Amino acid sequence: MNTSVEDQLIIDSVKNLQKYFTYTILIPLFIIGNIGCIFNTIIFLYSYLKSSSTSRYFLASSFANLFQLNIGLASNILDFGFSIHPYHNSSILCKFRNYLINIAGFLSQTYLLFACIDRYLITIDKPRSRQINTILIANRIIFFIACFWFINLFHIFIYSNISSYNHFCFYSSSTYIFFISLHNLILSGFILPILMIIFGLLTLKNIQQIRCLGRSLSKRRNHYLSLMLISNVFISVIFTLIYTSGLIYIRFFMLNKENLLLLRKKFQRRFILFITICFYYVPYAISFYVNILTSQRFRCELKKSLYLNKRKKN
Repeated sequence: MNTSVEDQLIIDSVKNLQKYFTYTILIPLFIIGNIGCIFNTIIFLYSYLKSSSTSRYFLASSFANLFQLNIGLASNILDFGFSIHPYHNSSILCKFRNYLINIAGFLSQTYLLFACIDRYLITIDKPRSRQINTILIANRIIFFIACFWFINLFHIFIYSNISSYNHFCFYSSSTYIFFISLHNLILSGFILPILMIIFGLLTLKNIQQIRCLGRSLSKRRNHYLSLMLISNVFISVIFTLIYTSGLIYIRFFMLNKENLLLLRKKFQRRFILFITICFYYVPYAISFYVNILTSQRFRCELKKSLYLNKRKKN
């Protein structure tokens, strides 16, 4: 394929920009994301919050985020920043990478949704709902959700492959590209976030009713945790919509095989994909910091955990 001087300049500029943004955005996002997920795990597993069934869903979501960062984001850092991309050369690695990344994303969102449902049931304050809000039930639901997504998303493993046009790890047919784009947009971009928002707002409504009864301590705890949930939902909705919209644009564009043969267009698509990737991983990396900013209870538990850890060292 002949490459003009102008095309080569564009290609070089795109590669340099990708490396620059990898070093300045993706790598810091990877570092702070892993630190945040570790602190989330410590707080929801070892602090006073561990006695809450809601903390189990937050804990499961933190594990999913950690998995997403160390599989998905790490592979993109190697690809865009260091030109190390084994999953573009191995069909098996391509399949497992796409499969596991999608599973981790849906797991994270679904666990947040059930955390919202859990808080809503707690604020109802009925005996039957309290029987559901137990750690044992939460553990069973977490296991069922994991099994559901592993089975339901297995089609991604089947249809993931290396493109014969540009040797890029993607999906094997244009029909499936359209299907998975619509699938992820509807489920991840609309249904799951809308359900989280609905149950979050219902929880806040119940908290307002609890306030009228003078239960200030319960009201404060529920308010902080609900605010933390809604903030995480808001962040997830915004960045998921940006990412999914970008993918749909790329995948519709890729249906034009004439453009697939143009080297300049190939690198332009890869740069747009790179930008959408930057947006995609933000919610998984900043959940801990959103919790700190929005929940006083979470900050108190963090201080206690750090203080106890310091005492043990001394």
